[in-house]
Amino acid sequence: MKKSNVFLRRTILGIIVSILLVFTINQSSINITLSITDDQIRNPSLLALTPHEAIEIISDDNFTDYGFPGTGIETDPYIIEGYNISTTESKGISIEHTTKYFIIRNCYVDALDCGIYIDNAADGTATVTNSTSCNNDYCGIYLKSSANSTFTNNTCNNNSDGIKLVYSSNSTVTDNTCNNNRGRSGIFIGNSRSSTVANNTCSNNNYEGIALYSSGSSTVTSNTCNNNTHGIYISDSEFCYITYNLLQENEDYGVYLRYNSENNLIHHNTFVDNNLGGTSQAYDDGINNTWYDTATQEGNYWSDWSGTGAYSIDGSADAVDLYPLGEPVVAEYPQIILLTLLLPIVILFLPRIISKKLKK
Repeated sequence: MKKSNVFLRRTILGIIVSILLVFTINQSSINITLSITDDQIRNPSLLALTPHEAIEIISDDNFTDYGFPGTGIETDPYIIEGYNISTTESKGISIEHTTKYFIIRNCYVDALDCGIYIDNAADGTATVTNSTSCNNDYCGIYLKSSANSTFTNNTCNNNSDGIKLVYSSNSTVTDNTCNNNRGRSGIFIGNSRSSTVANNTCSNNNYEGIALYSSGSSTVTSNTCNNNTHGIYISDSEFCYITYNLLQENEDYGVYLRYNSENNLIHHNTFVDNNLGGTSQAYDDGINNTWYDTATQEGNYWSDWSGTGAYSIDGSADAVDLYPLGEPVVAEYPQIILLTLLLPIVILFLPRIISKKLKK
C-alpha cells in the first residue's frame, strides 16, 4: 500500500512538472517570435525572399501553370510561398473563381491597389499566413465571397484598410498586426456572419481598429485596439461576443455599438483612457445589448470608474455596466488554450493509470 501511495504522489508530481515544462516551452516560443526585429517585420524581403512578378490566378489550372507545389486537395494544398512581390500592378497576388485548396505563406506583397486579393474561392479552401502586405492604396488583404477562410499571423500596415472580409461567413482572423492604415479600418468584417476575430493588434488606424458590419453571431476576443478613432465598431450586427479586448487611448470610444446592433454581449474588456474628457468610454445606440456576463455578474474594467455603483454607457440605449471590474483584465491567450487542451487528457488518463497500478 505504501508503494502505491508513493507511485500516486510521483505520478501527480510528474504530470504537474510536465504541464509547467510545456508552459515554459510555450512562453519561450513566444519570446523567440517577438525577437524578430522591427525592420524585418516592416520589410520581410530582408529575410531573403525570392523576387517574383505579380501572380494572377483565375482558374484552378493556373496553379499548375505557375508550377506551385501541391495537388490542391485539402491534405495537399497548393503552396504560394517565399516571394517578394513588389509591383506596380493593381494586385500583387490575385486568386479568383477557384475550387482548389491553397495556402499563401511567408510572402511580402506591395502592389498599387491590393496586396493579396481573393474572390470566389470555394468554401474553406483559402489560407493566408505569416505574410506581410503593406503600402497598398486600397487594402492589404481583401477577401470576397469566400467562406470559411483563415488569416493568421499576417502584417498589414500602411494600407487604406488592413484586412477586409466581405460576404465570407465563418472566417477566422487571428494573430494579425494591422497598424497605421490610413483609410478606415485595421480589420473590417462585412456581411460575414459567425466570423472570429481574435488576438490581433490594431493600432493607429484612421478610423476603427476592428469593424463589424452586418456580421452577426461573430466573436471579437483578446484583441488590442489602441490609438484609433474607435477601438471596436459594431453596426447592424446581433448576438456578437465582445470579450477580453484591450481598448486603450482611442480618440473617441473604445467600443461603439451603432443602431440595429442588438443582443450583443460585452464583458471582461479593459477600457483605458478612451474618449478622454467625455462622460463614457463606450457608446450604445442599439437594443438589448448587455455590458456584463450574466452568469458571473462581472462586467468590464473602466479606468474612469468611480469605484462604486454602475458604469453608464453613452448613447440612446441608456445602457449600463452593472458590475464594473476593479482591476484590468489579463487574458493569457496562448496559456488558456494550452491548459484547455491538457486538462481533458489529464482527467481522462490519470484515473486509469492509478487504478491499474493499485491493482498490482
